Amino acid sequence: MSEATPLSSEQPLISVVMGVWNPHPRHFPEVVESILAQTYQNLQIILIEDPSERDGREMIRHLEDERILHIRNEERTSLPDQLNKGLSLATADLIARGDADDIWEPHRVATQAECFQNDPDLVVLGSTLNIIDDNGNHLGYRDYPRKHHDIVKALRRYCPIAQPVVMFRREAVMNLGGYHKDFYVEDYDLWCRLAKAGAKFENFPEPLVRYRVHPEGMKSTKLKKQLGETIRMKESHFRGEMVAADHLRLFAERVLMMMPSKFVLWLFGKMTFSKELPTST
Repeated sequence: MSEATPLSSEQPLISVVMGVWNPHPRHFPEVVESILAQTYQNLQIILIEDPSERDGREMIRHLEDERILHIRNEERTSLPDQLNKGLSLATADLIARGDADDIWEPHRVATQAECFQNDPDLVVLGSTLNIIDDNGNHLGYRDYPRKHHDIVKALRRYCPIAQPVVMFRREAVMNLGGYHKDFYVEDYDLWCRLAKAGAKFENFPEPLVRYRVHPEGMKSTKLKKQLGETIRMKESHFRGEMVAADHLRLFAERVLMMMPSKFVLWLFGKMTFSKELPTST
């Protein structure tokens, strides 16, 4: 795919919102640099950091850019609290989410902004993910259903929108009270609430973010906790709506909760990552 070009010389503002805690001294600056290098330049970059032994402000001090608003909380909060604080400070209609260790492709924002411009009804837009390791080496891809109907159907079984690459309309999320702390999987919960409110979803077919899997990443160390909360959330949101295949997946997930964490992580990679870029629609 050729790089997406800006929509116009006067690009509408887009707010980037990122929660940060214990940032990696190599990955975090690389992520912020990838955001600053976007072909779409009219960005408001809001970084909400909780305190830890590492100070992200020092890591990106050399990146002097007036678009960056970096706030470090005095006490440890939670990711939903961080994200809601970022949303409250955002002034743009569109929010681009990201994590502190995943690299943005240069055309990510421009591509997603164009999709929203072309479809006024679109509320949530994700994409395929390019999976990389600690050193940036390509491991595979993670694909998601593309169209609204398939995404909403998939919500009963798993989270079909990847938070590290999602862009959404701020007003729709704020109307539902933002991120909730009812579940550890706060993004999955938000997509379910938005779907029930009638929001339109899509996934862009090509990877717009390089999703990093590394030893310090939450995605590696907290996978079983995430799995347990996913089961609880699905039972809360979709009790009475599930079909046989949905119940079968729930049963398999309960069995996985009894397995060693290393096995769960290995199986997760085998089941969700593909070596070739998917071509399905």
